[in-house]
Amino acid sequence: MRDLLKPVLVTAVIVLTAAGITGAVAPRTATAATRSRTAPRASAAATVAPVVACGQLASDDFSNVPDAPTVILSAAHASGVCQVAGYIAPQEQFLLALPVSGYTGQYLQQGCGGLCGQDYLGSVGSGNTASSADPASADSASAASAATCATVSAHAAADGGMAMGMDNEGHIGGETDGVWAKDDPALRVSFGYASEHALAQAAKAIIAAYYGKPPAYSYYNGCSDGGHEALVEAQRYPHDFNGILAGAPGNIEAQLLGVVPAWLVAVNTGTDGREILTSEKLPALHAAVIKACGNAQGLIEDPRSCNFNPAAIQCPAGVDNSSCLTPAQVTVVREFYLGPNDGHGHYLYPGGEPYGSELAWAGVGVDPAADTNWPQDTFAYQIGTNYLKYLAYWQNPPASFKLSDFHFTVAEYDKLLPLAGIYDATAPDLSAFQQAGGKLIIYQGWADEKISPFGTVDYYHAVVRHAGGFAASQDFSRLYMIPDQNHCLTNGSPQVNPMEAMSMLLSSLQKWVERGAAPRSFSFPLLNPTAKLSAISVHPLNPLSQPPGGARGLNTQYHWVGQFRPGGELWCSTQGMDLVCDHHQPPISYTAGTASKAG
Repeated sequence: MRDLLKPVLVTAVIVLTAAGITGAVAPRTATAATRSRTAPRASAAATVAPVVACGQLASDDFSNVPDAPTVILSAAHASGVCQVAGYIAPQEQFLLALPVSGYTGQYLQQGCGGLCGQDYLGSVGSGNTASSADPASADSASAASAATCATVSAHAAADGGMAMGMDNEGHIGGETDGVWAKDDPALRVSFGYASEHALAQAAKAIIAAYYGKPPAYSYYNGCSDGGHEALVEAQRYPHDFNGILAGAPGNIEAQLLGVVPAWLVAVNTGTDGREILTSEKLPALHAAVIKACGNAQGLIEDPRSCNFNPAAIQCPAGVDNSSCLTPAQVTVVREFYLGPNDGHGHYLYPGGEPYGSELAWAGVGVDPAADTNWPQDTFAYQIGTNYLKYLAYWQNPPASFKLSDFHFTVAEYDKLLPLAGIYDATAPDLSAFQQAGGKLIIYQGWADEKISPFGTVDYYHAVVRHAGGFAASQDFSRLYMIPDQNHCLTNGSPQVNPMEAMSMLLSSLQKWVERGAAPRSFSFPLLNPTAKLSAISVHPLNPLSQPPGGARGLNTQYHWVGQFRPGGELWCSTQGMDLVCDHHQPPISYTAGTASKAG
């Protein structure tokens, strides 16, 4: 879930503005008229010229945008793009990039990752322009998945003439920082489900003001928490976007952040407080898994069919080196594969670490033996601690709370559920999105180390059943599971070319929406092709079918205590200084550019 750190986001603007788009504009006043949800869509083939000067947007009034009172703080040309920065009440920061020429009538909204928190207005207000950003200053592991999604989105905007928008989900902070939520339930709501709808509303109103008409087609692209946001949009706001690309969705979010990180740290902690499994052991473990379960090309086509037992590489008595696992390390690896459970058959998340993900455990929950800061410097410890201390409960735990204070029982799991209605996007009923003509592509790496792919398959299984079967579900959705790829396609062994893969997925989504050409199979090229393997082919996954050879591995033995059901969402509003939430969906407003089925 390490997406979208500040330098990467600014880099995306560099790519977008490097197109050198130019053009002339003339003044006009903004409007935010609501249009019919079922009105026929205009073609996006012809380009649209601006009808107002870019700077005029900063003086227009967008405070009455439905569900998104908006203030524009700056609007200025940047290398041929009208770059618009502002906020949506109460404090959701956003950035738009609007082509000055060559605009094709399409809008692309880019999701955020981790706990988000990009400071757009700080970078704009301080005079830090895109050209001054140094992408190398971001932690490479944290920024990699962001670079894939955001940069591909930016290329699509620049090369395809698309308007592009992104936001910070209503707060400032890093990918694992949760302090912003400590005393502000309303910010939790913005982060949990409201921010992306608000930006869609605001962006379409601003686009309509700038070009004289709303977008003909609107798309959403996000991975990790961005994938969670994507499914929130499909479930809660089915008329916001015509096409949605959801990568590695963290949609079982309250349980993902509340249970999984704590589990990875807990089961790897010895009685002396030190880590048991260290990163020196991961290459040998991964090699053994590939040897046991890989095909002729070395790919684990479906980890559900793998039955590797980590005891197969247990060290002989009295031996401990990097080529084998101690008995204690065998136990840790088994628990990683099994996933969070109470020891009595109750699994607190649908699935554990998949076979093939072993190399990517480094930095997530496993460090080198010489690292004296374990577990505090791991991703699992940081995001798990912040979530449980500041976001997980209506009443925060004591300031002295530690990650080790979370206990893996059904009772502790149940304490996370009251806010799952805000954070989770697990409703399988996508009929409203389907009826609006929406198209959804979900993708994930089978070796995802941060969000278990089994939960994604289980969720899509519920979607397919609710749609009336696999054939019926293919009218509006696809799921692609990509062998041996880690979180958000940032790494893999071998690794697909993430830029090419993302471009292929996004292009196919557009063709499906605009031309009715449904995607079939993909052949994603590798970054480093070999004579034996140059690409990885994937087909739409049917979750109702058993995997080849049957489900027999350690990480298929879970029986999750939760379920995917419609109607579990909480809808919240502010009354004075209080937040009031219930399960009754309020009327939803849609501004100009509402996505609807083409007539």
